[in-house]
Amino acid sequence: MDLRFVEDDLHGKVNITNVYNDDRYVNMDKVNKKYDAELKSAQRSINSNRIMMLVLFTLAVFLPAVLLGVIQGNVLLVGGVIVYAIIAYFLMEAINQVQMNRIMYDISSDKEIHTQP
Repeated sequence: MDLRFVEDDLHGKVNITNVYNDDRYVNMDKVNKKYDAELKSAQRSINSNRIMMLVLFTLAVFLPAVLLGVIQGNVLLVGGVIVYAIIAYFLMEAINQVQMNRIMYDISSDKEIHTQP
């Protein structure tokens, strides 16, 4: 499944441009009317998750680890923090992907938006 959208710069409204990559027929006007608010909400949630992860990681993990690493002269601690950052980033993106998949599943299971060829 393929979900593509563009955001209107003037009003901030989401316009869904493509839902499927195969030969299913979907009424895009109905999709935009029904799911634009849900998609915008998910987009806000994803952006806030990313900012929250960055702030919490920086304040709670990275700065104390760098401070302890400098005080103790332990470079291994800083390396461990970098590995932890990579793992935390992928976990947060997995959570964000689940939110997008939930919207795509709702769109694919909605019978109102499908039209006949």
